[in-house]
Amino acid sequence: MQLDSYLELFTTLYGWAFANLLGEILTGTGLAALPFALIAFNAWHSAKEEGAGFNGVLALIESIQTKLITALLVMALCFATTPLTSLHNINLSYKPERAADGSEPQVVSTQGGTNSGYDRAMADAVNGSFARSGNLSYVPLWWYSVMGLSSGINGAFRAGMTSSERDLRVVADLARMATIEDPALLHDVQRFYSECFVPARSQYFSMDKNQISANGRGILAEGSNYGPTDVDWVGSQFFRTEPGFYDVMRSYNPVPGWSIDFNRDSEYMQGGGSDQGFMNPDWGRPTCKQWWEADAATGGVRERLTSNTSTWRSLLQVAQNTITFSSTDEAKDAMAKLAFEKANPTFVSPDKMLGDDYGKGTNAWRTVTGGISTIGVGKQAFESSLGMVPLLNMLPMLQALVLMALYMFLPLIVVISCYDLKVMVIGGLAIFTVKFWAVMWFVARWLDAHLIDAMYPGLTGSALMQEMTQSVSSGQPQLYKRMILNTLLALMFIALPFIWSSMMAWVGYRLGFESSTLNKGENLSSNAGKGSAIRLKR
Repeated sequence: MQLDSYLELFTTLYGWAFANLLGEILTGTGLAALPFALIAFNAWHSAKEEGAGFNGVLALIESIQTKLITALLVMALCFATTPLTSLHNINLSYKPERAADGSEPQVVSTQGGTNSGYDRAMADAVNGSFARSGNLSYVPLWWYSVMGLSSGINGAFRAGMTSSERDLRVVADLARMATIEDPALLHDVQRFYSECFVPARSQYFSMDKNQISANGRGILAEGSNYGPTDVDWVGSQFFRTEPGFYDVMRSYNPVPGWSIDFNRDSEYMQGGGSDQGFMNPDWGRPTCKQWWEADAATGGVRERLTSNTSTWRSLLQVAQNTITFSSTDEAKDAMAKLAFEKANPTFVSPDKMLGDDYGKGTNAWRTVTGGISTIGVGKQAFESSLGMVPLLNMLPMLQALVLMALYMFLPLIVVISCYDLKVMVIGGLAIFTVKFWAVMWFVARWLDAHLIDAMYPGLTGSALMQEMTQSVSSGQPQLYKRMILNTLLALMFIALPFIWSSMMAWVGYRLGFESSTLNKGENLSSNAGKGSAIRLKR
């Protein structure tokens, strides 16, 4: 039986364990048999109030017989348990959503383990060790059938719909969660910004634009993949490809991890020794192009930005699977641009980079600018997120707990209702209704993916990546779109189950109302027939 969340695997077992405990209490105290006596007494009492007399004995017996048979049927289906319908006889499973890297999720189960924190915390739900009454996994036949039917309908519905071609919300959510916390990486980003980007940008603004190559003009042209704003960030394609910029510019000071290259580091003395008091530094001075594009092991800033944590690696992978980039290089640039914005570097004079002034001055300035930017980014993050991640994670857990409560109280409700057939039907509707919430959330996510596509028509590659993640920094139009999408998803996650539950509640109410009306009609017909018989006798 496939369920709809990790928690539901265990709350289903807990719920029916609690239900079995209540059932044993009701049976052991004799309260489970009390409804049969109440049914017989109520039928006799009703007949006496209607003045049936001796002529109504046969009708009374038939009425009691019908009600007792109905009660026995409800008791057998909704209260009595058998080992044949034990939850331990089946494999309760759950198929998680597709992972961020696009890989097919593995089905987890109570028998094989879920590889989650629930395995240890709720192990007693599987082995039943929390109770002293032995096996508490038995489920009455009717509720067992309703659970199986509901799970089957949920699975068939999801299987009948094709998933969205791309889930852009995953990209945006991972971008929001990704952070740069490595002090060494932040230090290198700060250095690259001050030693490469600031000089290159200053040179660009002071140069004669007629000297730009044809390739450079194509990069900066309106409508290109990069555009005029390409020169506004450290990984600028223009600075990396235009002669006279990153290809010849070098770090102001030696960079740890970069070996000396005498063809490049011509100011160093070959041989590594001292000559007239001069000694080579331990490390070389890479060109800005090398420093940016090299692999992470060598010390490339871009590779380190996009692979410094598992979150960034997942973000790069899911972005490549979701968004169409012209090349892997463009995808890495898009990730590095986002990471650079989160690093929030400021200019510091390279002359002070290696001294104590760097530590004091830079930290003080970063504290001020970081505090100011945190206010703005924090406000936007609050407006953009608005509790979305907790909400999306909380509602399936709430569903699992509601189902546990339903399972737990069913034996008590069945007995208190005197094994009423209406409780059997309405209880089944209640279980089906709550379990169908998972389908409503599937529809909400499916619609959300299509709405995001509609919000960003025609965009691909780094342009779409920038639009999707701009709300993390300072893009008001993009933030407005994100707020709309977040609000719509929140409303769908809450409103769709609410509308569905309201409709099913109305159905349950009508079932109860029609049943009461039918009973009243039968009583009126019976009374009319008795009155006619009395008049004929007279």
